[in-house]
Amino acid sequence: MKYAVRSLKYLLFICVLYVALMWLSSISTYGGAVDTMTLLRAQLASDRGVWLVVAFVALALFYPKFGYVRRVIEGADMDADRVRIDNAMQLYGFKFAEVRDGGLVYRAEGVVRRIILLFEDEIIVRRVEGGIEVEGKRRQAVRIIFQLSAYIDNKRFE
Repeated sequence: MKYAVRSLKYLLFICVLYVALMWLSSISTYGGAVDTMTLLRAQLASDRGVWLVVAFVALALFYPKFGYVRRVIEGADMDADRVRIDNAMQLYGFKFAEVRDGGLVYRAEGVVRRIILLFEDEIIVRRVEGGIEVEGKRRQAVRIIFQLSAYIDNKRFE
């Protein structure tokens, strides 16, 4: 169900972005003399427009598969390294939200940032054998994983 919701959100985002680009195109190219809806109808009535819709749907269907990541950080302990986890999250603008199913849930700070992330702003940290697992939207999660791995590796120097 989460996969379908993410796909629909991304499809809606792509469509809104496309309409905004068509509006900007009508303003810059035609000086506002041509209605945006007329441009959209003309674009979507052509073969190129049909292929564009197919590409949008395909991109939205596969986005949750390549847009989200789940990685394990070896040697980390969720209880002993809680301060390091919180610091890494805070560094990238995430704050602790709740404990869900034994995992720590972090969300983006600020309403604007949450809207930009389409309210898919959760980073979940779970305990797994041999370390912790970090799951979330790829761009944010990979940054946090990299930073958290550095914190974990450097704890031996403390």
